[in-house]
Amino acid sequence: MLDKDELVIYWVLPNCQNEYKSQPLQYLSHLFGHEGKHSILSYLKKEGLALSLQAGCGDLLDIQSEFHIRISLTQKGLFNYDEVA
Repeated sequence: MLDKDELVIYWVLPNCQNEYKSQPLQYLSHLFGHEGKHSILSYLKKEGLALSLQAGCGDLLDIQSEFHIRISLTQKGLFNYDEVA
């Protein structure tokens, strides 16, 4: 396994399983994880701060939900992680 410089932002939230009609965490995953023009990732790449971005969600033990953003950083991004966040 290769070492990677990553920034992971992780939230533990109240259980969202009952929100299956509106799927708020899937909406956020799509919003943050979008890789097209004018996306967060396109901005970070343009600034030379990141290589990739993943956003996802899940349920933990039927009592909590989680949402995370995982960003692979460049050297510049590593030294400026607060700007990336």
